[in-house]
Amino acid sequence: MAKWKNNSPLEALSINETLGDLPTHYMKSGSSMRPKAQLQELGKFGNLLIPESYRGSPFEYDLWYNTNEIHTIRTWLWTDFLGRGIFVRVNSIKINNKLMKNIASSDIKIDEERIEKIISVLEDKYLLESNPKFYDKVIFPPGSNLLQKGIMNWHKVGKLIKEGYVIKPHPITAHLWIAKMRLDYGEENILSKREGGFELLMKCKEMAMCPNSEMGLIALLFKKKVSTVAVPVKTREKNHLTYEALYGAVAGQEQGSGIALRKILSSKRSGIIFNFDPDPEERLQRYLDNFWEFKITND
Repeated sequence: MAKWKNNSPLEALSINETLGDLPTHYMKSGSSMRPKAQLQELGKFGNLLIPESYRGSPFEYDLWYNTNEIHTIRTWLWTDFLGRGIFVRVNSIKINNKLMKNIASSDIKIDEERIEKIISVLEDKYLLESNPKFYDKVIFPPGSNLLQKGIMNWHKVGKLIKEGYVIKPHPITAHLWIAKMRLDYGEENILSKREGGFELLMKCKEMAMCPNSEMGLIALLFKKKVSTVAVPVKTREKNHLTYEALYGAVAGQEQGSGIALRKILSSKRSGIIFNFDPDPEERLQRYLDNFWEFKITND
């Protein structure tokens, strides 16, 4: 049970299938499994930190829907983040975007110690094979579930291939999609989906991705050149992606995207909480306090 103060409005999470539950992750990832120890550690952290509900609205794991409301919250949404963390959002693109842009544009002091801790625990998200070769330019597409939703700008992918990029398919990519990539862009330009993406990312100089992926955020932390191969967000509003608010907040910042991201990762009100933080309960409450004037309902 979480060690909340007696007057806290948060209720402890009951046992259910959620972060750290192996059957849950097997159904999501198939044979591409996460490191068991990492899952168990995150699962324990999530169970201690995340309540069943807050102000009458439930917390839901790894769920997304968009209402486009600007002052009403119906669900608190959360997912695992950067290996040792949790990322909390709400069910409206407009609310998420406004909060992240506000933090990124603020004069908050960057917490260098926390940033270094985040970087020090980064690792491959899946148990994969070693890479026999490394490349300067790599495209990291999403898995099959998002490829079939039409979020990829395949024309841009083709242009990047001509510029020397190779494609590293997501571990959860159906053979049909792999075959299509090989046919369209050449077998020599398509790497094995079974090879580790994190190691490739660490060795490359330039990378491209879609905003469902943490890979671009990691690349920004390491000051690599990052571009997107997703179609514009306005053309896929119903297919809004997991980290869209983060990428949108750091894009085009005069201070640089890497600095803007570091500000978000330094903020106690961003909804980004790691299991090494000494104050996870405070960080969750500070995030929830962003919405003290909002209408909260599960209707």
